[in-house]
Amino acid sequence: MATAIKGDVAFQAAGNNWTLVYDFNALCTIEEELEVGVAEIGEKLSSPGMIRAVFRIGLAAHHGAMSDLEAGRLIHDMGATAAAQIIGKAFQAAFPEASADGASAEGKAPRARSRGTGKRP
Repeated sequence: MATAIKGDVAFQAAGNNWTLVYDFNALCTIEEELEVGVAEIGEKLSSPGMIRAVFRIGLAAHHGAMSDLEAGRLIHDMGATAAAQIIGKAFQAAFPEASADGASAEGKAPRARSRGTGKRP
């Protein structure tokens, strides 16, 4: 099963298991195909067409290219609200926010940088 730590979100729809992921290639495809910056996606997801297109693009990494109609059928099967929630989870996994104590959303502390001279003693 897929995990959010890896940046993907698993779900079931139409009797099958699916995985949605917004990796680097998916983010580029969103910008190129939809002509919208990734930072603007959240405010554009009120449009059914945008939800369907973003959902379709997120499926491509694990399931190959699919049409908007195929993605729309999956959304219809699971419900638009559930699809939007899954998109949100996948975007959160793609862009984990740092917590106040410096640990990432996955619970891993950032690696400390060595400030040494680079010379051996």
